[in-house]
Amino acid sequence: MSQQKESVEKSVKDVEEVIELFYQQKLQEALNKFESVLGGMMTAIDVLFTYKAENKEFKLDEVKLTNTLKDAMGALEEGDMVLLADILQYDYLEYMQELLDNMQ
Repeated sequence: MSQQKESVEKSVKDVEEVIELFYQQKLQEALNKFESVLGGMMTAIDVLFTYKAENKEFKLDEVKLTNTLKDAMGALEEGDMVLLADILQYDYLEYMQELLDNMQ
């Protein structure tokens, strides 16, 4: 497995932990973990852009990814942690998993 793919997988696992904390209503713990995980999310996204540049057949929908992150930040700003968890679970993670499945 490539180091790029491993980097994205680590980020996915970290986000899964954050989502679980939100669903368990451990709000402060979830927010603290989310804050520490954001850097890894940005690194994973950078890795995906680099991977796309190196692998022309790799399909990455930048608009979808950007809109998902905007929606997540909107939910965070509104204080709707259930919506944030849902966006991370059903939009972000599902798309990231799809991308991982298409990486070499």
